[in-house]
Amino acid sequence: MDKQPLAQNAVIYKLNMTKGYTLEVRGVIDQGANRFAIDMGKDADNLVIHFNPRFDFSDDKNIIVCNSTQNNVWGSEQREPAFPFQKGTETMIAFKFENDIRVKLPDGRQFAFPIRVPTDGIQYLALYNFHLRSISINFSFL
Repeated sequence: MDKQPLAQNAVIYKLNMTKGYTLEVRGVIDQGANRFAIDMGKDADNLVIHFNPRFDFSDDKNIIVCNSTQNNVWGSEQREPAFPFQKGTETMIAFKFENDIRVKLPDGRQFAFPIRVPTDGIQYLALYNFHLRSISINFSFL
């Protein structure tokens, strides 16, 4: 069976994710992308996390940039040097929501991103330059 992507540049609403939930996103990074992004939050103007791996964008090369927005105003960038991504390949990234966001990269490395935007939970998910194959949402008490 051929694994075809569900969507590219997809937006999903009404996720209703709160603390304790883990979101796993699996897909293929666009072959021609100089970066890709996974955004999560209340809506497009209020992002709890903007996860933005950059292959070659602006002055950035092979770095992950994370940020948040409140009322469409960007916060301070957090830069992560771990970069296990390759264009045109399938990858999986996991986001666990607690008092911060724990990001698990495809090679197993993890980092934390602070929740800076007041939120009742994650309602919005947007993917850019990423061919979505699957989404998994799980809850854990631990």
